Amino acid sequence: MMHKLSIFILLLALAACTPQPPTAEWTEGATEANGQALHTLVLHNVPEGSRVWFQELFDGKTMVEGPAMHHYQGSSWYIDIPSNDSLGRIRKSAPTVTLKYHGRPLPRQRWAPEAFILQQKGKPDMPMEVQYHFLELPPEEAISEDFACRYEVQPADIIPQIKRIQYGIEPMESTETHPYGWYRITIDTDGNPSVEADDEDGAYYAQVTLNKLPKPLQPMTLEDWPDFPYRGFMLDVARDFRTVDEVLEIIDLMASWKMNVLHFHIADDESWCLEIKALPELTEFGGRHALPDWDLQESIALKPTINGHIGNATFYTAEEYQQIIRYAWDRRISVIPEFDTPGHSRASIKAMQAYERRTGNSTYRLQDPADTSHYWSAQDFTDNVLSVELPSVYHFYGLVFDEVIQLHQEANVPLPAIHIGGDEVPDGAWTGKDRHEMKETFINGMLDLAEQRNIRLAGWEDIARDLEPETEVRLKRSLYFINVWNTEGIEGFPVVLSPASYTYLDLAYSADPREIGLHWAGYVDERKTFDLDPNDYKGDILGVQAQLWSSQLRSFDDATYQMLPKALGIAEHGWNSQTNDFNRFYNIIVDREMPVWEKNGFAFKKR
Repeated sequence: MMHKLSIFILLLALAACTPQPPTAEWTEGATEANGQALHTLVLHNVPEGSRVWFQELFDGKTMVEGPAMHHYQGSSWYIDIPSNDSLGRIRKSAPTVTLKYHGRPLPRQRWAPEAFILQQKGKPDMPMEVQYHFLELPPEEAISEDFACRYEVQPADIIPQIKRIQYGIEPMESTETHPYGWYRITIDTDGNPSVEADDEDGAYYAQVTLNKLPKPLQPMTLEDWPDFPYRGFMLDVARDFRTVDEVLEIIDLMASWKMNVLHFHIADDESWCLEIKALPELTEFGGRHALPDWDLQESIALKPTINGHIGNATFYTAEEYQQIIRYAWDRRISVIPEFDTPGHSRASIKAMQAYERRTGNSTYRLQDPADTSHYWSAQDFTDNVLSVELPSVYHFYGLVFDEVIQLHQEANVPLPAIHIGGDEVPDGAWTGKDRHEMKETFINGMLDLAEQRNIRLAGWEDIARDLEPETEVRLKRSLYFINVWNTEGIEGFPVVLSPASYTYLDLAYSADPREIGLHWAGYVDERKTFDLDPNDYKGDILGVQAQLWSSQLRSFDDATYQMLPKALGIAEHGWNSQTNDFNRFYNIIVDREMPVWEKNGFAFKKR
């Protein structure tokens, strides 16, 4: 008995001596009379001489207490843990560091600091567990389901809704003209369908409809077609990467809603996500994330994005990209890749600096080392704008365009356009140069690349503003569309409606602190997306597009939660521009769509 007791005491002693892992503890403070909140961050078991990095979404921080140095470095915060205490004495054990600071009250719990990572010289970077203490919230209020009882879902009710339905075996008078994508399904008394279509899209959409109709099929005649030729979904993988399999699942959802364009946002400030084999640094550096070295230099990779990701590179190989575009095209979905320029270009700028360090070759330099511009971008970057006057910028994008064109040709998949972004170039960029002249230089340089390769360009609405008449005419010749995201449209340009306040799926469903998402353009749910009226906008309207930006996403569950069901309002209006019965629309979602999402294990917003 004494022997066993001695072993037990020894084990307790060993456990007491075992170093405890570093952890973080964050407590939300209540809002004070001055409109600020005093938040508390406690770091436990942090070694002396180490550094703790973390991300936080809002600014306005004023340190009021704490033994460590607290710094900001380009969208990331870090805390240096000193080896000596305030009296200069050497610490003998891992300290507990407490910091209190004033900041704005949390709009939502997801805005709390996250992605804590411990950095020590000579040791691998270590993610830290974090414990949160949020202010107590009232119980979630039940949302009225009254509208769910106002419409009884019929056998031919699916999303998007079918334009013409006639139950029974009586013949339906056909439309005089058949728009592209038209189809007609006739189901006889034995449940056997026959399909008419004038083109491959119509035949495919007929099959999608048949797959979604409840079985056994009832006698009826259906006639249907899309109102808009462009029905898009934008997926941002630069801020929070989605695997190939996850992208394919999103494509399947798009196909089930008869959407036909995947706007693939694969390069931004935070990451470059497509392999360009001639420039390995683009993905080996620009698609990889690590903490800066002790001298705060990004020597081996980009610093972490807001999600704190470090480790393996997150990008698509050329073969994986071809797998994605083939899979999409088999479902009548075109893929338009976006490389956001001339702002939002930090990943490519830093990657080409790494390329130049390795090779000594400045052929693809994207930023002039002599540039002295001072600016602060919308996402808190100070070094993300191309030096558009450099010929090397167009050498770089010429190579990228050639690679993308070749990938589509080898895959035998059309490339409708390459999207060049063009949004949010911060004030202060191109210091000492005429800003209008720089924009003209950039647009004309990109048009040179497009015209030489006989490809079309797309961009956010910003690229079409304040151009010289000759440049505007030239842009219109090569332009597929502009995404209108911030205005009611621009006359004379082909437009894909992408207004932030209706189509940005990353905006929170509501002001509830439990919801994820931003709120700078309001809140977006399935009723808001359904309320989009294409007739309110100017220009040559090609269609509509939902945007899933990913700065607030941390998982595939987050992605599907923000998509479902709110994305369906955009899908519905791409197919049926005049739909206005929300109660019928939502009842169909509950009865036809949600059981499928449940079966497939998708996270979604339940009512």
